[in-house]
Amino acid sequence: MKITVQGGYVPNALAELGPGEEAYCESGVMVYSDPSVTFHQRAFTQGGLGKTLKRTLIGGIPFYLHTYIGPGYAAFSRFGPGEIRIVELAPGEIVDVAEHSLLLASATVGYDAIYIPGTGRIGRMVGFWMDRLTGPGTIVLHGHGNILTFNLPAGETFDVDHGGVLMKDDKIQMESFSQNLGGGLLGAAMSYYALRIRGPGRLWLQTMDPTHPRR
Repeated sequence: MKITVQGGYVPNALAELGPGEEAYCESGVMVYSDPSVTFHQRAFTQGGLGKTLKRTLIGGIPFYLHTYIGPGYAAFSRFGPGEIRIVELAPGEIVDVAEHSLLLASATVGYDAIYIPGTGRIGRMVGFWMDRLTGPGTIVLHGHGNILTFNLPAGETFDVDHGGVLMKDDKIQMESFSQNLGGGLLGAAMSYYALRIRGPGRLWLQTMDPTHPRR
């Protein structure tokens, strides 16, 4: 699969698929395609129907993925400002990607989802899902805003807003915590939720939180 990034402010990824070559994505991200490209749906039922329904109904993870089959071209976009990055995964290499950030992946890439628990406080962040992708193969990501890349040595720690995480190696540890805004009961009541991230591994952040409303 050959990928060409087109456009600037709102980019798209143009995928050239050979005869019988397949790539998959979520629904609603295809911009245009050759008539020669066919597609079908496949249900994402990794872990059983109960776990799948929980991911779909609560976490917003798609129940169906779309598979595109060559020969021909197909273009994909998240229809928002940002950057597109192409990542080649080695056999057995695993990365976790923020939900609704994967543009497409070659059919050889394994697809699953993981849950990052929240702190459990009422009215606050209860947790979120990430795509878990396993090589070998090519993945194409859309980062909202600009993409910042880091390679964290063992033990190095970052505190990050959960909407700022785009991709991480599976070896990176990540947990939710409550950041108080001052001392006492008022500081605790006005707290916000963030992620504590600890190396080693590769970490990609995005400068725009796609979950925040835009004006």
